[in-house]
Parts: sequence; C-alpha cells; structure tokens
Amino acid sequence: MPVDFFTHSCANMHERCLQQIHPCMSNFNLVQFGISDANSSYRIPAQLVTNEQPNDFEITNNNGKNVQYKAIDYCIEIFRTGNYELDNDNREPILFSSDSVPDARKHLIKRCEGFLIFDNNILFFEIKTGTYGSWLKDAREKFEETILSFREHHSNLNLIYLPPIISNKKFKYKIHQNEAIQKKILKDKIQLEFVLQPYFNIL
Repeated sequence: MPVDFFTHSCANMHERCLQQIHPCMSNFNLVQFGISDANSSYRIPAQLVTNEQPNDFEITNNNGKNVQYKAIDYCIEIFRTGNYELDNDNREPILFSSDSVPDARKHLIKRCEGFLIFDNNILFFEIKTGTYGSWLKDAREKFEETILSFREHHSNLNLIYLPPIISNKKFKYKIHQNEAIQKKILKDKIQLEFVLQPYFNIL
C-alpha cells in the first residue's frame, strides 16, 4: 500500500499524541520557532515549540512565510519491502521499496524526525543530542531511507529538495571526523549532502 506522508493517520498510540497535545502536522507562519524532540524516549514525535520554549532545532522565518511541518519518526510507519540493505555497501537505490502495511517479514525503515515545506521547498531534518557513538551515521541512514521512501510515494510532487539538516546542539561548531565520508555516501544514494547545524533560516 502507498505511504502518504501527508494524510497517513498517526500510528503513535500514546494518549497525548492522540489528543493532539503533540500534533504531528502543523501549518503556521511564525517568525521564530523550534522543534523539540524532548519526548522521544516516550516514543512521541518531535513537536513544534515557540521560541520561548527549549528546543533542539531553531528556525527563523523573518518573512513570515507559510510553513508546513510534518513529523515522521514515531508517527508514520513505513516498512521496507525491497532488497535494500543499509549494511550492503553495493546497495543501489533502485532496489529500495516501501509500503505502509505491517507484516511479520517486513521491518520498519529508518525514519528521520520530519520535514518542513515552504515555497515549494522541502527540508528533512534529524535531531541528535549525543556526541558519542555512531549518531552521525545513524542520521545519514535515516535521511537515506526516509527520502527514498518519500520520493517513491510522492514522485508527482514538484518539490525542491534542500540539503537535509542534522541538528545537534551539543556538537555546535565542531567537525565530525566521519562527516565527509557520511556526506559522500548520502550524496551517492540520494544526490544530496546533509548539513550539520542546529538552526535554519527560511529566506
């Protein structure tokens, strides 16, 4: 079954998510806002917060443009159906396929936090809060599979894909030793390099 990133019912069964205290899709024109992933340990999707609240990813929208936010991780269940394996160095994007139907033989793809859409641009983002381990590789893998799935199921949309952003405030102004390698892998698979920064300016 096709995956509709926009109208797919939220698969998160957490009571607060169902009550829309933590809405996973919003339209707004705020000048300053942020995205918080503070409740990820409770498997709650990342949420929009105002600039007065703590956040993990800061966005400036000085021109007050209309912005659509959609959560993906802990919201949309997307299952791998093809022969695309992230641990296979010779994997080809053409082998990737996904759908929305759970099955004992299918596994969830890796999903990034969500995306923003404005002016026909789409920006995928991932939030990280640690500085040890393979967090950068994990973020790259999430972009890889999420964007492949989005393109697969929304090939009719004429959107401009901006370089996806990894926000990690604890890693601000640093250079990761594997950053160049992970950027190259992502570009080879989806023709985009990620950007490592805890903010984004909507121009």
